[in-house]
Amino acid sequence: MSDIFFTESSEVPVPPAELRIRALDATPRPDGVRIDVHLELTPFQQRPNIEVAISNAAGREVAALSVVEAIDPKMDFTMHVREAKPAGSYTLAVHVFYSDVEDSAPANGGQPSAAEILKKARQVVDQRQMDFEID
Repeated sequence: MSDIFFTESSEVPVPPAELRIRALDATPRPDGVRIDVHLELTPFQQRPNIEVAISNAAGREVAALSVVEAIDPKMDFTMHVREAKPAGSYTLAVHVFYSDVEDSAPANGGQPSAAEILKKARQVVDQRQMDFEID
C-alpha cells in the first residue's frame, strides 16, 4: 500500500528507489549551540525514515535525530550541540532509508535483537553530508 502526499501539484511523487535529497543546509545560531537544519527531499510515494547527525572535527557525534516515516518532503529542525563550548569545523550527515522489518525477521524462529533486525532491514536510498563552521 502506498501513502501519497501531494505537496506540489506540478510534481509527481516518486517510488522509494528514486527518492533523493534535494537540499541540505546547516546554519549555526549566534549562541553556537543550536543549529538550524533544512532538509528537502523529492516528493515521495511512501514515507521514508531519516537519520541526521552532527559530528565534530574529531569525528565524535555531538547531535543526532531520527525521523520515522516523514510526512512532508520539506523539513526544518533545530539541533542542539552537546559540547560545552562548540567551535570549529563540524559535519552534518543525513541518511534517508526505508525499512522492511517483516521481510528481515528470521524465518527459523530465532530471536535476534531489535537493533539487528532494523540494521538488516535498512535500505538506504540517499545520503549526503556537508561541512560547516561554528565561530
